[in-house]
Amino acid sequence: MKKTLLCIALALVGFTATSFAEEGYNDIEKSRTKTVFNKEALEKNPNKTPDVVKYLLPTNGIIALQNNGKLQLLTSNGRFVIKGVLHDTWAKKDLNTFEDIKEYASMIPLNSLNIKMEDLQSATWGKGPNQTIIFTDPYCEQCVIALKELSKLDPEKHTIHVLSVGVLGDRSKQRNYELYCAKDRYRADRAIITGDNTIKFEQIENCDKEALVRREITAQVFGVSMIPFVIRNDGKYSVGKPTEGLKTFIENGAK
Repeated sequence: MKKTLLCIALALVGFTATSFAEEGYNDIEKSRTKTVFNKEALEKNPNKTPDVVKYLLPTNGIIALQNNGKLQLLTSNGRFVIKGVLHDTWAKKDLNTFEDIKEYASMIPLNSLNIKMEDLQSATWGKGPNQTIIFTDPYCEQCVIALKELSKLDPEKHTIHVLSVGVLGDRSKQRNYELYCAKDRYRADRAIITGDNTIKFEQIENCDKEALVRREITAQVFGVSMIPFVIRNDGKYSVGKPTEGLKTFIENGAK
């Protein structure tokens, strides 16, 4: 049953992300790769997704309730009740209690997902052991305000991976392409982190956008609905600029 449900989930997403699968799913493990979004996975998208019968239920999500000390799962419209085990394929464990769901649904366990930032061509700040990912946009004002706080962090303790996704309209998308395809990678990455849109970059001819596609798929999988979207070292994430400030939020998740 778990194997079937996983295949259905992957088919609905529309791409093969084999590194998200739990160890023990034999068929998927045979094609396990070193990173989530590599060239082989992209070539399988979308024509070679698992061939399973699927039907999209008329609901927008799942709600977890604690009723008389018991965990109940139902669809957001209240029509369907789910009986069985809720399994987190990212954390690789069953979520049997309301407390389990609150804990694991509120985090993105980057360490277990085996994502390599070089595959997403991230702009990087710092070189420390505590890893943070920030999704941003070239014209996001709140992102620029938040990223200014990076200068207050210790670069020997933290590494910040900034992923620009260009989601605020055509102007943002065009600038994002220009930054991604810039010949001067160092200056383009600095422009991403500082939000500087005044610099014009010489472009790489026939620019390979594979890493940019991976980056956009990663944002979709993580549920990036508002920017900045920050995932800190311990897996906790902030949708939008952290209310306590970016520096404090990141430091609270450090080892």
